[in-house]
Amino acid sequence: MITGIGSFPFTEADEAIDLIFSTCREIPFWPQLPKRSPIENMYIPFLESVPCVVIDETQGTVVIDTEKTQGIEQFYENFYSEKLDAFAISDKMAPGFYRFLERLKEIKDDTKFIKGQLTGPFSMGLGLKDEKGKPIIYNYGFFDMIKKALNMKAKWMIATIKASYPEKDVIIFFDEPYLVSFGSAYISVSKEDTVALLNEVSGGLKAKRGIHCCGNTDWSVLFNVDTDIINYDAFNFLETIFYFKEDLARFLKKGGHVSPGIVPSSEKVLDTSIDDILNLREKFCESIDTINPETDKIDWLFTTSCGLGSLNPAEAQRSMELLKELSEIQKM
Repeated sequence: MITGIGSFPFTEADEAIDLIFSTCREIPFWPQLPKRSPIENMYIPFLESVPCVVIDETQGTVVIDTEKTQGIEQFYENFYSEKLDAFAISDKMAPGFYRFLERLKEIKDDTKFIKGQLTGPFSMGLGLKDEKGKPIIYNYGFFDMIKKALNMKAKWMIATIKASYPEKDVIIFFDEPYLVSFGSAYISVSKEDTVALLNEVSGGLKAKRGIHCCGNTDWSVLFNVDTDIINYDAFNFLETIFYFKEDLARFLKKGGHVSPGIVPSSEKVLDTSIDDILNLREKFCESIDTINPETDKIDWLFTTSCGLGSLNPAEAQRSMELLKELSEIQKM
């Protein structure tokens, strides 16, 4: 099966949805459109209505003002009472989500899962800064709100999808590009704390849970998280997950799935053929067999290596068409 990561270079939601529906009918996903507006970047849509968050919608920038305290008490009341509407993502921030749900009935008979995505807590914690420029992950009190907000926004997204399509199962990915910095001299967050952080934010979700990392990292961290799917950039870093054989073996044995992103999400896609993709797929499957030959490969989930928002429309179209071609060959 195939699905996508999230972002597209289009400015109209319907253009992205048309492409998704023509390629990923079994696991469609809602499109983020960062070129439509600066507010559709990887941070702002998932921070709406969170206390102390100051958003500049024109520039697409966001900071945490630790001097502000208004709304904090109400935030925690909403969290502990699980008032999901208080954590909604508005149509203004994510029009692709709402339009996607409206149009999904067009292909619902072919759909097996519905995928959504949010920015993960590690990336949010390092990418967001306080008014002094310090990453908010190092401020326990304020980062606690960010963690809880992400958990509740994921629950809201799942509940909103299920309200429209109760018969369909949901997959939620937490996108973690900043995990490529894990273990560097600039990041003083331990492996244990990172695993606990990812478990906390993905806890209690009534959906299949995935983590996407679009670069190389210490994969032993993710293989020890209580998650269902690990999605990685296999086009550029195919062998890297297999350096952590013991952790990977345990992850697979407990029922975890590795989802390789083997279609490039860069300009390289224009020079990539379906034969190139099939060769990568074969290498991936052979490597998995060396770890756990009993792994069920029937429902391998293949994706692009990352979101397509940084490409031009023709490159994005090519990436999705390659993904579809891979899917069609697998079904033969």
